[in-house]
Amino acid sequence: MNDALGMIYAVTTANSRDELVQRMHEAVRALGCEHFMLGVEVHRPALDPVQDVTSGYPERWQRRYVEKGYVRMDPTVPHCQQHTTPLVWHDGIYADGSIELLEEARSHGLSHGLSIGVHETRNSKSMVSLARDRPIDSDAREQQEIVQAATVLATCAHMAAIRLIVPDLLAGQSARLTPREHDCLRLVMQGKSTSVISDLLRISEPTVDFHVKNVMRKLGVATRVQAVAKAVSLGLLD
Repeated sequence: MNDALGMIYAVTTANSRDELVQRMHEAVRALGCEHFMLGVEVHRPALDPVQDVTSGYPERWQRRYVEKGYVRMDPTVPHCQQHTTPLVWHDGIYADGSIELLEEARSHGLSHGLSIGVHETRNSKSMVSLARDRPIDSDAREQQEIVQAATVLATCAHMAAIRLIVPDLLAGQSARLTPREHDCLRLVMQGKSTSVISDLLRISEPTVDFHVKNVMRKLGVATRVQAVAKAVSLGLLD
């Protein structure tokens, strides 16, 4: 556990989003988990809050989560928005309407996990979720160790996010998409490939890639999935 704590505290000294993701992966694996998600929300006076998600979940699951709008039925999200007590996932937290979310998450190796909210007085909140494909609550001692260490990790991740993510997140509020960029990204959100988008919009595949890369540059993200998630959080996609 000492090695794990060293990796957890190393998260706070990451110098970029990519390095933060790498160190989060290392810390999560040291805790016996396989995947993570870090969400940040910043509240602004008289304006809607802005949000960002940094995910180490499988990309197929990230796309599916966005396509299906699972955020609206994910019980971990409201819990972490309202509470800072760790939430160990179990069947009882899923209402009838969110059973589909539970079953599909399991099919992507996200069968078991926990989520922790961090609330700061400077109008910022974050949540960290850790996941794996085997139970966390089958061994009481292991669960206690994971929950305690994950709580420290959530705080460290929040501190790093405030420094590395929030400035770009707020700067991204000035981003504006052209009509063609909007069309391309909307089709990306629907799971369409470059070739399909090319056919639907009657433009060449290099032109599709050009517009999508422009969107990624404007939003300060590295992947198409991140571009969709950030555009949705900023209200840039209808």
